[in-house]
Amino acid sequence: MKIGELSKLTGCPIGTIRFYEQKGVLPNIARSMSGQRSYTEKDLRRLRFIMDCRTNGMKLECIERFLQFRDNPTLGTPWLLERVNEYLEQIVQKREELDRVEKYLTEIKNRMGKERL
Repeated sequence: MKIGELSKLTGCPIGTIRFYEQKGVLPNIARSMSGQRSYTEKDLRRLRFIMDCRTNGMKLECIERFLQFRDNPTLGTPWLLERVNEYLEQIVQKREELDRVEKYLTEIKNRMGKERL
């Protein structure tokens, strides 16, 4: 797939995709004979992971290290494990916050249904 399609599928701006390539977070992108980038499903999955992490406040440095570890498990370090644990704690907190909001909104919806606006 071309860069525009990848951008559309992920919601990631084209300039950001190119930036991730330059940083090496999206490595080894194939090119056609005319020089156009050609992305695979593997690239799509990797970019979605990056976007999910960035959306949830993860620093690019950490994402790079997570991906490096995924590509080469010998790169695990205590620092990396600490970051994983920090982000897991943040996920638990966000999930609790979302559960509270969901409960609140469900209560409103149920009350509105009873009052039949």
